[in-house]
Order: sequence, then C-alpha cells, then structure tokens
Amino acid sequence: MRCAPLPRRLVAWAGSLLLATALLVTQTPTASNAAVPAIITDLGVAGRGGDVVARSKKVFVAADDQIVVASIDGKVIGTVPGLSGAVALAAPKAGRKVYAALRDSHEVIEIDIVTLAITKRIDLTAYPCPSSLAQEYDRLWIGFGCGEAGEGGVLGLTTSEATPTPVRVGPATTRAPLVAVAGNTLVAGEPGTTVRVYDISTTPATSRGEFPGEANGLRDLALAEHGATALTALDDTRRFDSWYTTALTRGRAYDSNGFGGHGIPTAIGASPNGAYAVGGWNSSAGDAAELVVYDTTTSEVVYTAAHQGKTVVAGSIEFYGTLTFAVLKEPGTGRMHLWRLPPSPYHSSTLTLTAPAKVTTLKQSTFTGQLTLSSGLPPGVQTLELYSSLPDGTSRPFQEITTAADGTYRFTDAPPSTGTFGYQVYWPGNSWFRGSGSSVTVTVALYEPTLTVTGPATGNVGERLDVNGTFGADGITFPQTTVTVSRKVVSPDGTVTSKSLVKLRPAADGSFSFSDTPTTAGEHTYTVSLVGNSTMKPAKTTHVVTVLQPPA
Repeated sequence: MRCAPLPRRLVAWAGSLLLATALLVTQTPTASNAAVPAIITDLGVAGRGGDVVARSKKVFVAADDQIVVASIDGKVIGTVPGLSGAVALAAPKAGRKVYAALRDSHEVIEIDIVTLAITKRIDLTAYPCPSSLAQEYDRLWIGFGCGEAGEGGVLGLTTSEATPTPVRVGPATTRAPLVAVAGNTLVAGEPGTTVRVYDISTTPATSRGEFPGEANGLRDLALAEHGATALTALDDTRRFDSWYTTALTRGRAYDSNGFGGHGIPTAIGASPNGAYAVGGWNSSAGDAAELVVYDTTTSEVVYTAAHQGKTVVAGSIEFYGTLTFAVLKEPGTGRMHLWRLPPSPYHSSTLTLTAPAKVTTLKQSTFTGQLTLSSGLPPGVQTLELYSSLPDGTSRPFQEITTAADGTYRFTDAPPSTGTFGYQVYWPGNSWFRGSGSSVTVTVALYEPTLTVTGPATGNVGERLDVNGTFGADGITFPQTTVTVSRKVVSPDGTVTSKSLVKLRPAADGSFSFSDTPTTAGEHTYTVSLVGNSTMKPAKTTHVVTVLQPPA
C-alpha cells in the first residue's frame, strides 16, 4: 500500500534525524534494533523467480512452479502451486488481487489475496514469455519476449475488464523489457539497449523519449516521487542512477557500498513517499549481499545490512509500511530465502477506534477513529485495513478504509446476528512512521423495532376499514417474519367479543396492511403483534376505531 506523500519540511526534518540515528545503527546497533533483528526465512524452493509483492500482511514470492506466501514476520503460510514459470508479480495499491506473470505458459494469472485462489487467467500466447510486471490501479503493464529479435516488447491491459485486451506500447524488442510505473509515467528498459519513457495519461501511451546512453547490464528499474524520477541498476556503471522522466537527464548517483569498487548493483527500490532509495548489491565473487538505504535528498547512506553466502535477486526489493523485503539466493543451489530488514527506527503513530454505545443486529452502526502522528502534523489521506470476527470465531474478508486528511475515519456495519463481534483497524505505516492498530469488541443485541399503525379513528357498520402499518426504519432490509392481528369489540351494551383476524407476511422494508369490515357498532381495538426472530425483538401496538350504526 502506497501512502500519501508527507510535507517536504517533515521529510527533511525526519530525514536529518533518521540520518543521525542510522549512522549510529550501522556502527553500533541500538537496543531497539538489537531487540528486533533482521529475519531470513528459507522458503524451501529453488529456481527462477524471486520477485516480491507485499499486501494485506502477506508477502508473495514468485518461485517458478509456485508462488510462496509468507506472513510479514517471515513465516511461510501458504503457496499457489502448479504454475509454469512464475517469474514476476504485481499488485494494485488497494484491493485484494495479486497478478503473476507465467513465462512458460505465456499468461498472466489473477490471485485472490485472501483465499490464494486463481480467479482469472489472461492468455498472452500472442505475446510470449511475459517476464516483468508493473501495476497502477487497474492497469497492468507487461514486459514480454523470449529472446528472438522483434518478438518482445511492452503491452498494457485493464485488469478490471472481464476479458482484458492487450495494447502494445513502444517498439518491438529482442529481450523482455523491465517495466516500472507510477502516476502517469511508465518506463521500459531492454537490457543492453535503452530505457524508454512513456506518458500513460493518454491512450495510446505517448513516448517522451529515452534516457541517453545504453542500458548495458540493466538489472533493475524503479520509479520514485510519483513517477518524476526513475532509478536504474546498471552493471557497467557500478552504481545506481536517478533520471528525471520529463527532462530525460541524469540526476543523483548512489554508489556507496561495502564492496568498494567491486560491488555489483543488482536491485533498486524507492520508498513509497520517495524519501529514500534501497539498493541491493552483490559482491563480484557472488558470495555476499548488502542492502543499502540512501537518503534521496543527499545520497548519504543511512542504513546498511549485509549477509554472507547468498546474493540479492534482481528486482526483489519490496516495501510494506516500515518494512523492507528482498529475496536472497544461494549461489550453488538457487535456493531462495526471504530477507526482512528490521522495522526502520522512525517516528510513531497512534490509531484509535471507538464503537457506538449500543450495537444491534440489522441496523447500521457507525464506528469512528483517528490516525495521529507523533510529529503533530496531519497524516494526509491514508488507507487503513479493517478486520472483523464473528461470534463463532471465524473472520470476514478484510476491507479497506480511507481516512480524511486530518486522519479521522469512520465505517459502518450491520451485524447479521447477536453475539460478540470483534473489529480491528490497522495502519502498516510508511517510510517515516511506524504502523499502529486498534481493536474493539462489541456485544450485539437484538434489533428493537418500533411498530406503528395508521388508520381511521371512526367508521360505520358495513364499511371497510383499511389499516397500514410498518416497523421499518434506518433503511433496513428485514428478514422474513410474521405480523398477527386480533380484534376486540366492546358493543354499546357492554358485550365483549374477541377474534383473531389475520397473519401477515410484511414486505422486506417492514410495511404491511390489513382491512376489516365491522358488523356491529362499538369500540373496535385492533392489536397488531410483530413476531420476533433471531435478529429482532417482538413488538406490539394497538389501533382503536369507534364504529357507529348508521341511521336507517
């Protein structure tokens, strides 16, 4: 999930503090960092792949014949098996879908984040060997090509369409281009040739041109600052370069690493708000890896982490809140490991959640809360994750909530039954602020309907009386229930007679009607009773009609 950019003065202030803190971290770990070590998880797979996407507290890793799914604390929790050449992944910032490129079966599949089921297959036989993916909202960009001259290229499609129609972008290529997208900017780089820039606010996309020089040894490609800046990892330059995507000129370079002049830049990523870049370096001998965090304003190193005996996979850097992930491979076996850096030592956040004083079945109840930052500045519009549990202990699919610019939010729910319901709201954080969460438990009571009837106050013997009633309110659609009507007549001489008149099936909105034709004069009292059920209480009301004997 990408979060809204922070004000520049906050970024500059936080960056200065982060730089001072991180320089201490690289030399002598603080107690907080020592208590939260980096996590390296053996994924139990080997082969092609290594691309990573993190969404909804899950980390997806492409692994050739399957996709391995881990929790954000690095534990393997599932797989998507039976695939053919899963090499690349992408996902929109919001929603519950992940997309995977299957190079060998020439298709892209859509995966449900919650169930891990494959929900759509997009045939790309006409565009073989899809090898890289990038996504912005519902538009997916694909770099394809098996290595034959003129066979590869870039295409785009809209994932929300029932049958997406691929549209080619730019010239044909030999190798599958690497692709990255942010805002209205798409960059596509074919290793050994060049990196091209496109404006995707138009249909078809419009070429802005290409970066000068050849993309020799292009290992990875990323976008920062909502597409204003591109980042490249090139073997031949032995550094990470930034490029301005409008002017098409080179910007800042990031070349500091623990291998001196012998490190190979392999993977590059930009934090969601563009405040820093993370570069993955491998030793020239292929026996060590290093992740380096750079301040994008100064190119200073603010944090480093190294690992011996493994190498970073190109294109495998991913962000989730304050966490940074990458994939390592064992040089001899190709066995994959998920590498999670400690949470960055940034500022804190607080998330509150308040339940209404009373919650009943059927009726929409409003929950409120607010996200606040320790800096005191408004957080801007952010996306929260809502998880809820039912009385039987099962969970409902997560939802996403958007805050206002001041951090306030609200959501409604109409519990389907009585019992204890749990609600948990979570913000994963961003580049500068740690995530936070809050939860409440509510005991849901039966809905209490208000039963009303309207009809004439007087009538005559032999004339039909029409009475309307309702227990509808709050826009509720009610489950099927029963209304009974009985009549008591007190005649002028004091005689009392009672009778059950009718059983009714009210409409879904709670409305009903009945009629009666009096045969005697007197006071007619109609008792209307709503029969309760598992979602609402019973209710009762009366309506009195004075019936007269008309003159002969």
